[in-house]
This record gives sequence, C-alpha cells and structure tokens, in this order.
Amino acid sequence: MSGDEILALIVCVIIAGLGWKSWLGGLLFFKPFERRAATQWRAWLFPPLAGVVMLWVLFNCAAHDVRDDPKYIAFYLVMWLAWTGLCSGAWSYLGLSFRDDVLERENPAAATALSGGLLGVTFIFAGGNIGEGPGWWVVVFSAGLATAALLLLWLLGNQVTQACEAITIDRDRAAGARAAGFFIGAGLILGRAVAGDWHSAGQTTADFIARGWPVLLLWAVAVSLDRFARPTPQRPAPNHVLFGVLPGLFFIAAGMVEFILQGPW
Repeated sequence: MSGDEILALIVCVIIAGLGWKSWLGGLLFFKPFERRAATQWRAWLFPPLAGVVMLWVLFNCAAHDVRDDPKYIAFYLVMWLAWTGLCSGAWSYLGLSFRDDVLERENPAAATALSGGLLGVTFIFAGGNIGEGPGWWVVVFSAGLATAALLLLWLLGNQVTQACEAITIDRDRAAGARAAGFFIGAGLILGRAVAGDWHSAGQTTADFIARGWPVLLLWAVAVSLDRFARPTPQRPAPNHVLFGVLPGLFFIAAGMVEFILQGPW
C-alpha cells in the first residue's frame, strides 16, 4: 500500500471508531438488558447485513486490483465503516439520533428509519466501489456525490413534511417505514448512478445526473405521502401497513427497477 493509502486507512479507522461508538457501543453497554426487542433486533441485524452487501461488492464488482488483494478488501471495508459512521452522525444533525431516539427512547419508528438509512448509504458506497479506477479518492468522490444528494433530499423533504417529528416525537411507525423504504430505494438509484469505470470527475458528475435524476421522482412521491399520511389529531396513528410498509416496499421496488433498467455498468 502507498503512503497516502496508509494515511487514509489510519484516518478511516479513527472515524469508524468514533462514528460507530454510539451504535455498537450503545448496544453493548447502554442499558443492554432494559431495551425492548422491538428496537433492538433492527440495530443488531442491519449492520452485519449491510456489511455482507459491502463485502459481496468488493469481492465481485470492485476494481481487479482490489478484489484480488485481501489488503485492499480490508482497506475499503474500513473505509465503508468510516463512511457509514460519518453518515450516522449526519443523521443526528438532520433529526434522527441512534443513541437518543433508538437507545434512550426505544423508538421503533426511528430504529426502522435509521436501519434503512444504513442500507441506503451502503448501496451508495458500494456503487462508488464498482468498476475500475486509479485509487481510493475516486471512491470518495463518487460516493460523496451520491451521499450528498441523499442527505440533501432528506433535508429538503423534512423541511416540507416534518417527517423527523413524525418519527421521533409522534413515534409514527408508518413514517419510519416510509423513510426506510425511501433511503433504500434512493440508495439503489444513486449507487447505480455512480457505478462504473472511472474516466474523469466531469464525466462521473455528468453520468450521475443522467442516471440519478429518477431519484427526484421517488423523492416527490415520498414527500407527497409524508404530507398526506402524517399523524393528525383525527388520525394520531396512521395504519402501519397501509401508510408505511406498502409505500416503503414501493420505494424499494422502484429503486430496484431503476437499478435493473440502467443495465450493466
């Protein structure tokens, strides 16, 4: 490994430790015997599930010099841990805190939303690893472009719908399921938009716009549903299946369809 790769690895180890401290450290040491299974199973299931997705991509779809060398597999796996750790911190600033909402308040709606967010970001980072490229900074650029788009869409949508309040204050399980479905579906679209061989930053950006714009349609539907199905005094607990599970599955299916329609990278 080159000097800049070793430095990047050290930085990623530090970021990963800090970023995952609240998630894994909280699960192990913060009231581990007092939490309800309704929130705990998601927090234990989705990190290893996301890790399996990431490993499969690294072994099968990454650049040849990565998938043929265990050192680089480990390097990009640590980078993924750092990436998802940073995004976990970003969710806290955007209204969804794993420690506060999931561990302390035992909010199943927040647990569902954040678990979907973890998978969505994993799909994006996996997309950034797909294809041939000259180095780790290519992954950072590609995945950063798509991750910034996902966070921006969530921020703008929340300004319109106050979805975070529905999840964290009203504890609306339907809103949590819709958010999880949107994160996963959008992650599939945006991850596919940055997948492929590297040519240049300009070409990657152009391809991202050309392939990733359907996420705006998904976002528009999500915002419309969040406004229509949010809790009201007349309907304080919207039906979980009708207003949550089914829309969430629709978002995931739409992301998968768009992923397939884009064809091979």
